[in-house]
Amino acid sequence: MSELYLVRHAQASFGAANYDQLSDLGHRQSRWLGEHLRKRKVKFDQLVLGDMVRHEQTITGICAGMQTDGADRTVLPGLNEYNFIAMTESYTQSNADDPLIQAIADNPDDKRHHFRLLRKVLTLWTQDKVANVPESWSDFKARVLDAQQQIIAMADSGNRILAIGSGGSISTFIGLVIGIPDDNIFDLNLQYKNTAISHFFFNAKKMNLTGFNSTPHLDTNEMEQYITYG
Repeated sequence: MSELYLVRHAQASFGAANYDQLSDLGHRQSRWLGEHLRKRKVKFDQLVLGDMVRHEQTITGICAGMQTDGADRTVLPGLNEYNFIAMTESYTQSNADDPLIQAIADNPDDKRHHFRLLRKVLTLWTQDKVANVPESWSDFKARVLDAQQQIIAMADSGNRILAIGSGGSISTFIGLVIGIPDDNIFDLNLQYKNTAISHFFFNAKKMNLTGFNSTPHLDTNEMEQYITYG
């Protein structure tokens, strides 16, 4: 059986002009995960990632922590995130009277309101009830499935793959493996931690989830303060 370590990117730059960059903490989270893997003597036969900047920066930090160059990488755009900014803006334009929108306007730094609005918009998106979005839910799900199938095609007895994606793509990937309803996929999405690992065993015919949303490099009293979700 082959192994897949599917990792969410490290903390991005919430509130900055460009979200698609790791924060200073995000760079450290990536290196810490790499150092943890090196101490555990984990080595990878293949590296896979989406083509977002935060994916590339995360895998580069992990490789630095593992003390390997990680130069040979396979890019799968199916691991990229949905465009949550465009979806939220479209919803906001059509629903300006939503109390969550006013709450965000009154207190833009309170992440709770942002996550509540995102959860609402995602649910409506899966029901095709958000207009003028750059990508439908069915198209997003199809490209995640395509990435999953390409990874499955890499199956080679005993090989180990590290893949970097985003919270939405990883949660959808997991949902496809375990067969949960679309609504529940985003229950996974919004609890997914930065640099968290979901682990799978797989072959050319089957993929099994054996670990979910694990941050062993941050699971100590000293390090738990660095667990983030954005």
